[in-house]
Amino acid sequence: MMKLMERAMQMNGFTHAGAVLVSFSGFQWVKGKLDASYAASNHPVDYATGQMAFSADVTKGYYAHMEALGTLDVYRTTQLIDFGFIAGMMALAFFLSTFVGRFAADGSWARKAAIFAGCAVIAGAVCDVAENLISFVMLADPLEFTNWIALPYSAFASVKFVLIALGMLGLLIAFILTAIQAVKRVF
Repeated sequence: MMKLMERAMQMNGFTHAGAVLVSFSGFQWVKGKLDASYAASNHPVDYATGQMAFSADVTKGYYAHMEALGTLDVYRTTQLIDFGFIAGMMALAFFLSTFVGRFAADGSWARKAAIFAGCAVIAGAVCDVAENLISFVMLADPLEFTNWIALPYSAFASVKFVLIALGMLGLLIAFILTAIQAVKRVF
């Protein structure tokens, strides 16, 4: 992955900036679809709270709520849309982190932070895929799924959120360090 990211930093600058803009636009578009579908499902809590319940009974309660409203199928569709969101997040993380990294000096902490940021978000996205796949197992029998499966579901969600947060922090650090490098070059 790191070699691929290093190679992406060698892209033509305009092409790279265009890839950032296209991936950002695609991410925002699919995020809008995901948010609308999630709202239409009438899931009783926000997605982070729902994903990190660590309780089969709580999750089954959420599913029962949507089943009573007749929106559980909308929630299943939302889970499918989430795969598009994940792909968009991965593309944006890859192109944005390598774009920031391209302005940092080779081997610098700024470049390392940018690469770390992209890898962390992509790893978080992989955890999101695992979480989604587990959710489909639970949704196959939403009120009677095996209780223990709620634990890896919530564990993958928790790790996902931590990795994405670390990636965003890494990107911020990379940006700041790159700006400091640029100022030092001028003076």
